Amino acid sequence: MTRTEYVREPAVRGTISAARASDPRAERTRQAIFAAVRTLMTQRVASVSVSDIVRTASISRSSFYAHFSSLDDLATGFLREQFAEIGVTGFDLRSDDLTASEAARAGYQRLISHIVEHYPLYSSVLDLPITRTAYDDEIEAYSRRLVESLLALSGAPRVVHPESFATYVAGGALTLISAWMRGHLDVTDDEIVAQLVEFLPDWLVDAA
Repeated sequence: MTRTEYVREPAVRGTISAARASDPRAERTRQAIFAAVRTLMTQRVASVSVSDIVRTASISRSSFYAHFSSLDDLATGFLREQFAEIGVTGFDLRSDDLTASEAARAGYQRLISHIVEHYPLYSSVLDLPITRTAYDDEIEAYSRRLVESLLALSGAPRVVHPESFATYVAGGALTLISAWMRGHLDVTDDEIVAQLVEFLPDWLVDAA
């Protein structure tokens, strides 16, 4: 299913991955909070408060603050768990014996497919201040790690400031993906992946 098809179908599909925890009761409360955030997002509210969340989750404020110190902390935890589905932390495409071009395409395809699968959720994320910053951070972190993996492939010339270069490229990817998510770019899911790869420097994607 494409991003366009999801625009026509507003119902949220999929759930946030359940994380393992030593205390099942604490984890149930945590997941209830995440479920409340998803519910509020599907309602397209202009803002989300702690009061909104605890009312929707049927928990006390003290229970909320036992898990999250602030709304920013909640947004970070919420999106980090969501992005864990695609291995946003520490994935390494070098182990798949791919060329740099193939690795770039596989990495961006994984990201775009994940966004499309959860499109109603992420389209709401872009509209809420408490989640937009955390979303930007996760997209940028994923893109930066992908570029770092490409730099590690043999054949690429030495980059004087690899971290700065990876951050620079990731920033461009974030801007392009956000514009596509908002409907500012009339391209398909496959085309946005192709563009993300095409805009990488030749010396990087042509590496063996």
